[in-house]
Amino acid sequence: MKVWRVGHKSALDNGFPSGPYTCNGVSGEHHERLWGMSCAHSYSTHPSPQADPLLRDIRSNERCGFDSREALNAWFDGWGHVLAECDFEVWAYEVPDWAVRVGRHGQAVFVAGEAVEFSRHEFAPEQLELFA
Repeated sequence: MKVWRVGHKSALDNGFPSGPYTCNGVSGEHHERLWGMSCAHSYSTHPSPQADPLLRDIRSNERCGFDSREALNAWFDGWGHVLAECDFEVWAYEVPDWAVRVGRHGQAVFVAGEAVEFSRHEFAPEQLELFA
């Protein structure tokens, strides 16, 4: 299954590109800029894996992503410029079906160790429109 994820260009979280919500290894300045996105995303439209009734949790060996580019674009709509300025990119992986769980709004959690990167693109503000 193809999975798309927003991950940092160089900051890692246990050997995997750090995500925009955990921000492990991301500079304090960038972390502060992304805090507004975290606050703006509500549990009804942007549930955490723990709050998503189809996922119910995220394990320590799993990372968040999306089951389509469209789901990723919809989730981060309006935040592309901040993500790009904070050095985040869109990563695409091939992950065995058994290693992916899909929740509401296209959110997916997947076993990081099973993910094989097949593309990586800058998260440019206009990217949302290109993939829509």
